[in-house]
Amino acid sequence: MTGWAGVGPVAPRPLDDLAPLLDWLRTGRQVAGRTDFPAGTAMPDGRLDLCKQALGPDGVRAIVSALPPRGPVRHLLLGTDGLGDAGAADATRGAIGAGVETVYLGCNGIGAAGVRDLADRLIASPGVVRGLWLKRNPLGGDGGRAAGRLLARGSGLATLDLVQTGLDAAASAALAEGVEAVAARGDRVGRLYLGGNVLDAAQVARVVRTGAVDELYVSAAGLGDAGARVLARALRAAPPGLTHLSVASNGIGPEPLMELVAAAAAAGVTLLDLSRVRAAGALGAPDNRLDEPATAAIAAVLSGTRHRLAHLILRDTGITGRGALALVAGARRAISPTRYALGPGVASRAKRELAELSESVPPLSPHPDVAAIASVHRTRKPA
Repeated sequence: MTGWAGVGPVAPRPLDDLAPLLDWLRTGRQVAGRTDFPAGTAMPDGRLDLCKQALGPDGVRAIVSALPPRGPVRHLLLGTDGLGDAGAADATRGAIGAGVETVYLGCNGIGAAGVRDLADRLIASPGVVRGLWLKRNPLGGDGGRAAGRLLARGSGLATLDLVQTGLDAAASAALAEGVEAVAARGDRVGRLYLGGNVLDAAQVARVVRTGAVDELYVSAAGLGDAGARVLARALRAAPPGLTHLSVASNGIGPEPLMELVAAAAAAGVTLLDLSRVRAAGALGAPDNRLDEPATAAIAAVLSGTRHRLAHLILRDTGITGRGALALVAGARRAISPTRYALGPGVASRAKRELAELSESVPPLSPHPDVAAIASVHRTRKPA
């Protein structure tokens, strides 16, 4: 039987399994290379990967109690460990005490009460934890409002992940208010992940208009044509600041997509993702759709002016061979190069020429905050 977002119950492992890991933690020494324990893996870059290790609340309490202050663990990964509210509170308390920068708590059955506790702890110790990842926990509207308070009260978070957490319209408003408070202080949010929730486009637009978020991910959020046009208007009114925007799997049609690309280019966005998220099927999130006239219009917009839109991800948007040729024709005369990601169904010759015309654009690489949650256990394929 599974619970929220398909996450099933976790039977905690025996605490004796943790003994070798606890012994190493108490030494306070960094590992020279990847080091596997009976439970978990330590990496030399400061990651302690305990995802899918069936820790339970007692196990995580033992681990964080052994974390030395300012020790070798900088990034604590605790995904799908059956922590619940109590275990999440202990994990956050221990992370703050040890000076841990990243706390990954995805898929742990954390509810509104749990996130309110986390928010209180992080607000009381601002600037310690810089990345908080809560995806696929049943936070609901109340939990979303607590997350908004995290931003509004100055916790110092650079990355906040709330993907598929059951946010509602009121939570969207609370998050927008939180980002507006960040902007009023002259601060910034590095990355805000809100996808997989049914969002109010007007509240997302409030976030965009602050110009205080570097990267905004609102994939599979039910925006549709009307929401895309609301975001396009917000982009045109916003101060510079937003660099990455993802609206993948939002059921947006050709003309609104074209308007969004034009607005993003005018606003200084460097990466725009219009593709399909991996969970689109499970979430019932429809693809965005381009036709040949809209693709040609995008090519004309991006070839006719200087812009910073270096990466445009168009996989699974229905681009045809003629549409790809329009992109090639535009790229040949473009002042500012764009690296297009088109996916299958497009002639390799067109892809090859687009790649050659954009060879001056560096390939994408993950931000350090994202690299910090790379897990050898969470992403492991079953045998």
